[in-house]
Amino acid sequence: MTSNDHFLTASVELVAGLEELYSEWEGVKQFRGTADRLLRMYSEFCWHPDTITEEVSKQFRVFDSNFDEMLVKKDVHIWTLCPHHLLPCEFRVYIGYIPKEGKVLGLSKLTRVADVLSKRPVMQEQYTTELADLLMTKLEPLGVGITVYGRHGCMAARGIRQNSEVITSVMRGVFLKEGPTRSEFLAFCRDRS
Repeated sequence: MTSNDHFLTASVELVAGLEELYSEWEGVKQFRGTADRLLRMYSEFCWHPDTITEEVSKQFRVFDSNFDEMLVKKDVHIWTLCPHHLLPCEFRVYIGYIPKEGKVLGLSKLTRVADVLSKRPVMQEQYTTELADLLMTKLEPLGVGITVYGRHGCMAARGIRQNSEVITSVMRGVFLKEGPTRSEFLAFCRDRS
């Protein structure tokens, strides 16, 4: 059974339950087509693990360059799902790294890697760590810094009902060991203009 088959079955069952619950309500007719819309939505948010692995591996074509200073990709806008409630989470991702031996990744590839890793329900802390570790492994840079600013639908729409921002940060290599490097990266992250 494919992931789409699982999503379709779950979508049909959910909508059927809602239609039964609200059968006396005039607005129940708005549920027509909702199972298909849910299928399309969850297919966008949740890729098969093999697809994620395959797409990530395509992104690591590096270029030769003499550039050996910090490179920062700011404000990469990502949507994912909270694994506890399956509600949307909005991440703004900041990626910094210092190339080693001329291994520079195309700028759009940083965005694509960040996006592809979000294509499953994932906790912000896990996402931040996995992105940092992936870049360290694939690029072998002198260091990596990742900061993620997240807003979580599960906190905004239910429970505590606060749309406050959650910040996670992971440092590897020189970003972890050298205070000035870490400070420079974090200054870029604070400047969100």
